Amino acid sequence: MSDAEKSSADFIAAAQSVLASKDEGARKQMFGAAMQAMAMLEAPLDTVWRMIMSPHAPSALMTLIKAGVIQEIAKSDSPSSADYLAKVSGAERLLIVRLLRPLNALGIVKETSQEEYSSTPITKTLVDRAMLGGYQFMFSAATRSLANLPFYLEKTGFKNVQGPPGPFQDAHGTEDNMFPWLIKDPPMMDNFNALMTGQRADRKQWFDFFDVDGILLKGAKTDSNATLMIDIAGGEGHDIAEFHKRYPDAPGRLILQETPPVIDSIKELTPKVERQKHDFFQPQPIKGAKCYYFRSIFHDWPDVDCIKILKTTAAAMTPGYSKLLMSEFVLPASNTPLYPALLDVNMMAVLNGMERTEAQFTELLDAAGLKVVKFWSVGAETEGLVEAVLKD
Repeated sequence: MSDAEKSSADFIAAAQSVLASKDEGARKQMFGAAMQAMAMLEAPLDTVWRMIMSPHAPSALMTLIKAGVIQEIAKSDSPSSADYLAKVSGAERLLIVRLLRPLNALGIVKETSQEEYSSTPITKTLVDRAMLGGYQFMFSAATRSLANLPFYLEKTGFKNVQGPPGPFQDAHGTEDNMFPWLIKDPPMMDNFNALMTGQRADRKQWFDFFDVDGILLKGAKTDSNATLMIDIAGGEGHDIAEFHKRYPDAPGRLILQETPPVIDSIKELTPKVERQKHDFFQPQPIKGAKCYYFRSIFHDWPDVDCIKILKTTAAAMTPGYSKLLMSEFVLPASNTPLYPALLDVNMMAVLNGMERTEAQFTELLDAAGLKVVKFWSVGAETEGLVEAVLKD
């Protein structure tokens, strides 16, 4: 065995050992090492070709999701033939075979014998409501805008996107921002809500690294009408429900505010959380709450709109008592990790928004009469928390 073969075998054995240990921290560390090794070993020409060929498999996958083929493969624990998949989906057999080829090569499905396909862990993950909805939303709303982005920016003279009409409006032939566009398409709105709920479910919660007891609960009002926390534009209420689960005896009301279509679509939410229909561009109806909480909201909007949202919130806050908390990626000033860097481009293409640095958040808050108390962080590759109060 050559040195290269032995080194490769040793690495695979180490990876298998880590997986067997079921240690998630060790798995992520090993995955990071593998990605670093790939970056070192991949020739520049290989990298360019990988990027050139990158749209093809996602397009094949979206087609097979729309045809119901992926869902059908995921249903069964035994292989499904191309003939059977064609019969139940209505898609032509040859089309199914061709589109499944790259997905088999990527491990999304497994071709067990000629034109026989079974599910893999990736297939099973894909058909989860959050992932299936998320994939369809991103492909339908984001991918079109991203593909059109270079041509849109060329027409603008390569100006930074500051607001509508932007890449999304140009790609989709609409004057609407993404959210009004979604309201007109209830199935796509459901896909978006599924994505947001799933996205929030596997991320570190802000109260895991923020001093809730010392900053929010200590000194909180305890009268019957006092509000402890409002989750503003909080989707289906995942975050505030998790907060209640962690702090079931916390004093005060917990309120979820969202637009009417989202509130009306919520299927399950603890009775402790009150539901309230609200547009955050309108005056905040709950005055003097201890905490006004936003998660992944400000990256959706250009600066001018962020300032409007912050001002309506600041007007409801009580000096020396109320806190504003923003759960967002806070980009480093240089060497941004890949995921938040890509997310920033996505926000530009879909919402005319952006991910921001500490300096940019500080500037936004200052323009709305607020000031940063602290940037809470657990690392550049995950969301942090911006703690702010009214300026003196």
